[in-house]
Amino acid sequence: MTDLDAQTAAAKLWLQNYHLLGDQLNPDIAVPPFYAPDCEFRFPGRPLIKGQEAIINFFKQQSTVLESMKHTIGHFDVLPDRIYQEASIEYVLKADPEKKVIHVNGIAIFGKRVNEDQMRFFTVYLDPSPIAERLKEVSGGVN
Repeated sequence: MTDLDAQTAAAKLWLQNYHLLGDQLNPDIAVPPFYAPDCEFRFPGRPLIKGQEAIINFFKQQSTVLESMKHTIGHFDVLPDRIYQEASIEYVLKADPEKKVIHVNGIAIFGKRVNEDQMRFFTVYLDPSPIAERLKEVSGGVN
């Protein structure tokens, strides 16, 4: 196995563990192992979120409306200081009596070096409007 193969395998395992824990919607457990204490998180439509506590609070806010979240890793590229990852995400809203699955595709940049366990930065690119639209539908048009 080459160094590149080993780095790719390690990155895939890290991504799998990251999503496995994150998809449990318990940020108190999911954030500390993967986000550096001063990590910078950028998410569509939000100002910069900095630090584990602020990131935990962001995910706690998300979990008030989400019943479930499931990431499926698509293609990913490993560079010495970051990982680029495509993913498809399935969301189900707590308030949805039909438990309709909302599909969203996205890409994320994980700012971590090959030998690091925690990210220094995390940037997400996705369109959250399908989630907002479904939330509006199940809340009777009131957000």
